[in-house]
Amino acid sequence: MMEFGCLERPLAKFFHSYGAFVSRHQFPFIAFPVLLTLYLATGYFYLNPQTDAIYLYTPTDAPSKTERQAKVSRSIPIRLLTRFRTPLDEHCILLTEPYIFERIIHDLWPLGEDNYVPGRGVTQSREAQVTVVARNGGNILLPEYARAIKRLDMYIQNRIKVRFRSKTYTYRDLCLRWKKKCPGNDHIQIISELYNHGINITYPTFRIGNKSGYLGAGLGGVSLSKDDNNTVILASAKAWLLVYQLKFFPTNVSYLSGVWEKAFKIHLDNYPEDPYISITYFHSQTLAEELKRNADSLMPRFVMAFVILMIFAVICSLVTIKGTFYVDWVLSKPILSIFGVVNAGMGIASAMGGLILLNVQYNDIVAVMPFLVVAVGTDNMFLMVAAVKRTSRALPLEKRIGECMSDAAVSILITALTDAFSFGVGTITTIPAVQIFCIYTCCALVLTFIYQVASSPSTRLLWLGSRVHPDPSHASNRKQCAATNFFQNWYAPILMQPAIKALAGIWYCIYVGFAIYGCTQLREGLEPVNLLVDDSYAKPHYVALERHFWHYGATLQVKRFI
Repeated sequence: MMEFGCLERPLAKFFHSYGAFVSRHQFPFIAFPVLLTLYLATGYFYLNPQTDAIYLYTPTDAPSKTERQAKVSRSIPIRLLTRFRTPLDEHCILLTEPYIFERIIHDLWPLGEDNYVPGRGVTQSREAQVTVVARNGGNILLPEYARAIKRLDMYIQNRIKVRFRSKTYTYRDLCLRWKKKCPGNDHIQIISELYNHGINITYPTFRIGNKSGYLGAGLGGVSLSKDDNNTVILASAKAWLLVYQLKFFPTNVSYLSGVWEKAFKIHLDNYPEDPYISITYFHSQTLAEELKRNADSLMPRFVMAFVILMIFAVICSLVTIKGTFYVDWVLSKPILSIFGVVNAGMGIASAMGGLILLNVQYNDIVAVMPFLVVAVGTDNMFLMVAAVKRTSRALPLEKRIGECMSDAAVSILITALTDAFSFGVGTITTIPAVQIFCIYTCCALVLTFIYQVASSPSTRLLWLGSRVHPDPSHASNRKQCAATNFFQNWYAPILMQPAIKALAGIWYCIYVGFAIYGCTQLREGLEPVNLLVDDSYAKPHYVALERHFWHYGATLQVKRFI
C-alpha cells in the first residue's frame, strides 16, 4: 500500500542533496536568476497592451464575438438576422440559421456616406453618449428642461471642434449622415412639444401620422398612465439619452472622430452647471482608457505594498538578546528577508517580460497579479528563514543548508504546485481577460519558486554567520522565537482540549454552511461599472444608464432575405 510519504521523503532527500550542492557552488546560483531577470525584463520594451474591453470580457465562443467578425455568404439564403444590445457590446449580430463565412457583415450592410439610419447601425465603433437627468426629480418633458437640452445639444454640435491639417471639424463634419444631414437629437424637442400641447404619447413606441418611433432606449425614468381609451400613455420622465454617431471609415476619418471624442470629453468636463439638468457622458474610447487608468493607479500602490512587505520582513527577522530589547545582529538575518522579497519581484518581472517576448497578449488587469505573487513569495521566504533557524548552529554550513532545504523546499514546492495548477486551470477559460491573467500569474508563481530554491540557499550562505555554543547539543544552538514558543507551548495544547475540538468542529460546520449558502447566491454577469475606478467619469454614466435606460433596451431588428 502506498504511504503518505512516498513523495515527501524522496523530495526531502533530493532537496537535502541539492542544498549541499548549492552550498559548494553558490555564486552561479546567485548570478543566473539575476542575469535571466535582466534579459527577460527587456520584454517590457515591446509591451503593447490589449485594451479592447469587448474582446477581453466577452467569451471567445460567444455568438456575439463570432458574429461581429462574421463573413456571410451571398450564395446562402439568410433566413433571420437579429440585433440586440448588451452593456459591454452595444451592437451585436445574431444569425439564427446556418451560414457560410465569406463576406464581412459590414460589406453587406455598409455604413457609407448618407445611408445611416439611426438605431439600425450594425458595426458602429465611434459613438458619444450623454445622459441628461432632470434635477430634483423634475419632469424632463417640460419646456424649461427641453430648452436646457437644446442648449447642450447645440453646444456639442457647434462648439466642440478639432483642427487637423489647417481644417476645423465639428460634429456636423464627422457625423454619420442620413439624407445629407446628421440625425441629431431633434426627436427630443418634438416629443416635448407634443407632450406640452396635451397630445398623448404612447410608450415605449409611439406613432405620429404614418410615422412611428421607439422611445424605450432614449427616454428613461418614465411614469405611465392610461387615457380614456385605456391606452398606456406617457405621464412623465426623468432622463433623456443623447447619442452622437461618428464616422469610423476610412481610417483617417476614424482618427478624426477619435480626436473629436477626446475634445468632447474635455468640453463636457468644463460645461457650465445648468440649474435644470445634470449630465453624464461617455464615448467609444472611454472604457479602454478608464481600464488603463485603473491599472496605472495600481503601480504606486504595488510599490508601497512592496516596501511595506520588505519592512515587515526585516522587522520579523530581528532577534533580540535574551532579557533585553537590544538587537542581536549575529542571529538576526534582515538581509535574507530582503532577498526573499526581492526574489518574488524578480519572478514577477521575469514572467511578465518573458511572456511579452513570446508575444503573449497583455492586458491591464495583469497589473493586479504582482500583489498576489509577492505575497506568496514572501510567505515562502518566511518558511525558508524559519527552517534555517530550526537547524543547529553547531552544524557545518553545508549540512545546515541541506537540512533547511529538505524541510522548507518540500513545503514550498507543494504550495507552488497547487497555486500554479489553480491558475493553470484558469487558462482554459473562454474569457480572454481571465485567461491572460491566469497565464501571467501561473508563470510568475513558477519562476518565483525556481528563483527561491536557486538563489535563496546561496544568499543564506553569505549571511549565515552565528554564535555557536561549544556543546553541540546545547539548546542555545537552536534559536526559537517568541511566536514559536507561544504556538508550541500555549496555543497547541489548548487547541487539543476535547471541548475546543468540539467547538472547532461546530464552527467548521457553520463555516461550510455559510459557504454553501453563498455559492447559491452567486449571480452570473459582469457590469462595466465594476471595472472602473471610483472617481471615473464613466461610472456615473453607467449608473444613470442602469437606473433609467436599461429596462427596455434597443429594438429588435429582423431582416429576411430569400
